[in-house]
Amino acid sequence: MDSYWLEQCREGDSLAIEKMVHTYQRDVYRLALSILEDPDEAEDGTQETFLAALRALSSFREDAAFKTWLFSITINVCRSRLQRGKNRSRLQQILQSLFHLRGEVEHPESTAMQNQADAELWNAIRTLDEKHRIPLVMRYYHDLPIADIAAMLNLPPGTVHSRLNHAREKLRALLKEEPR
Repeated sequence: MDSYWLEQCREGDSLAIEKMVHTYQRDVYRLALSILEDPDEAEDGTQETFLAALRALSSFREDAAFKTWLFSITINVCRSRLQRGKNRSRLQQILQSLFHLRGEVEHPESTAMQNQADAELWNAIRTLDEKHRIPLVMRYYHDLPIADIAAMLNLPPGTVHSRLNHAREKLRALLKEEPR
């Protein structure tokens, strides 16, 4: 978001706020869904993220990307929701539905094979602890750069690399154990 629109949001301009929400809602929802693993929880987390962002907009320093700042808020909101004991079941179902959002049309057999492979992968990802799963999802599903992930998680980039490496090794081992 450019400075003009941010200033308009700070002043409470409803059109500017609507533009901000429209611009980032899908990305925030996808990130929230990948953390909360429940569409209803992700929807609530998305709304909570935008409310928190609007309340904290005066603290946004434009030396960072707005999306990075917004994703940091999303992660914190989602972590808070998880800590409050929200339901963390249905990951496989949710993530499979995300793949269908991409709108890819394939032959039914290849779609079924891909769905099975996706399910195996997401089941393996689900076994990772949060400190390894979140960077992995942010990097490979949301395609975020290491520097942005490090900023959002308040970690050094080397730690993010280490966690990604650990997560990949664990996934490799888990996926080799599973029958194909």
